Amino acid sequence: MRHKMVSLCPTSYEKAQKIDNFSKWVRQKLLDDSTPTEEVFKHYAECTSCGETWGSYTAKRVPRDCVACLKKGLDPVVKRWTERAGDL
Repeated sequence: MRHKMVSLCPTSYEKAQKIDNFSKWVRQKLLDDSTPTEEVFKHYAECTSCGETWGSYTAKRVPRDCVACLKKGLDPVVKRWTERAGDL
């Protein structure tokens, strides 16, 4: 299970207190929602020179160049790929 904090106003807090398993109730309500969700992808990169790897859910955070190899004067080849988060 993953944790997600929920902020409640005083009225919704009082209602939540009366539900036996509030977390289960929230999960069920979310699963019952038929609104389509956007697929989540994780972005990866690996330097073929030194083997350093990176991973992030934000594409911008995965480098296109290996800074460590560039500082050493190497010409690194960084391969990048993505995977659906549900497949991980």
